[in-house]
Amino acid sequence: DAFKTVHDTERAKELELAKIEAELTHLEQEVVPPDAGVAFCHNDLLAANIMICPTTGRIQLIDFEYGGVNYRSFDIANHFNEFAGGTTEEENGVPDYSLFPTEKMQEAFVRAYVRAARKTKKDENGNDYCVQSAKDEDKEVYSLLREVRAFVLANHLYWGLWAVNQAAMEGCEDFDYLTYASCRFGEYHKGKAKIEAELAC
Repeated sequence: DAFKTVHDTERAKELELAKIEAELTHLEQEVVPPDAGVAFCHNDLLAANIMICPTTGRIQLIDFEYGGVNYRSFDIANHFNEFAGGTTEEENGVPDYSLFPTEKMQEAFVRAYVRAARKTKKDENGNDYCVQSAKDEDKEVYSLLREVRAFVLANHLYWGLWAVNQAAMEGCEDFDYLTYASCRFGEYHKGKAKIEAELAC
């Protein structure tokens, strides 16, 4: 058995891991936009990895252990999912999804992201891009929000599978990785059902 205890092996069976591949295929083919933007991403933007200087307000990201090229929407989705927590010793694998950012908060974050990203872009002559019209900015913001929403689901599967691997390697004595995996997979299924219900209308 791949897990440290018989109990963990039994709990892992309840996760129905054999069905995850079909869910990943569903996301790839039906949910995630094929033209989603790629960038260097942090890939682990939980609160503990975001430092703010109290005097300047400057933000510094730390702990790039998982950093690399990825979909930028995955990174933003991960940041939103991390609002729910669940990874501290006290939480022991149980996120609180009532803390997930509201639609208004998500839009404000993505709008700030779009504006900041635009400031770093240059045209083919090396000149700064011009300021977008409000209509163009809205189009980019809402497009990115749709991508992020798709990647919220992918992010649940990613960290759920990570937790299963951690449970197999480290066991669940110090932290209940299998509970965390179960919570992330459960939230994936809730989000998938919500999107499917909206598409059916």
